[in-house]
Amino acid sequence: MTSDPAAKYFSGKTTSRDRAVFEAGIAIGMIVHQFTGIPVKRPEDIELIGKVIENAVKAQPFREDAKIEIRIGDLSSSPGNPYSYTTLKTRHIDARIVVRYNNVRVVARLRYIPELDFNLAYIEDIEEL
Repeated sequence: MTSDPAAKYFSGKTTSRDRAVFEAGIAIGMIVHQFTGIPVKRPEDIELIGKVIENAVKAQPFREDAKIEIRIGDLSSSPGNPYSYTTLKTRHIDARIVVRYNNVRVVARLRYIPELDFNLAYIEDIEEL
């Protein structure tokens, strides 16, 4: 059983499965709303920002893992231009978040789906352990 001092604030009807999915949604929302808009100028920034996002997600309760891939095109279009940079957008992020709450593990994803032309957040897997 997960030690969760906040559990008493959730409805008694909330299952471990409900809570695991809820926590996964919180993580995805945090990525979208806290990290998009970061200025990116150099290719090495991409890896650094990805690690920062992973660590921020893993700092939240019940997160087992986070993998972030950032896919931004060529950043070297005008290397001498001080105004030449882009900003991180949701469509650049491929996030895989693993949450475990009690006996339930949820794998949630956030990624751009070309056929939908949409940045989709979804449950990739859910299992009872």
